[in-house]
Amino acid sequence: MLMKLPDSFKKDSPKNTKPSKRIPLRIRFKVTGKDENGFAFEEYDESVDISAGGECLIFMKDIKKGESLKLYSPKGGFFLVSVRWFRYDMRKNVRYFGFQLAKPGNPWVLTNGETGSSRSNLSTLRRFEKL
Repeated sequence: MLMKLPDSFKKDSPKNTKPSKRIPLRIRFKVTGKDENGFAFEEYDESVDISAGGECLIFMKDIKKGESLKLYSPKGGFFLVSVRWFRYDMRKNVRYFGFQLAKPGNPWVLTNGETGSSRSNLSTLRRFEKL
């Protein structure tokens, strides 16, 4: 299921100096990859916000910028992503990382293209929040 975004939302890309707008949306993803020490891991994490080209996840592992990770959506979708930034919050003892889709042509939670659906963005967003 994809959600059409207004034209003001742009995909994240190296050409854009300003990141795309993000929408607060909580979706649980299974994340696999290697931590900053090179150890393989698999854990379930929740998104904080999401854009047409990536998202921010709450995370429990330390990872390096540029690391490639695999994300699996609740319905089994597979996404290869690249870590763009990483931040540790000492007060909450949680880590946040932002990533960009490695293959921007793949269907994602949000999209700039037409989906063929006449439903509004808000109703689609509400359906995703129930996942």
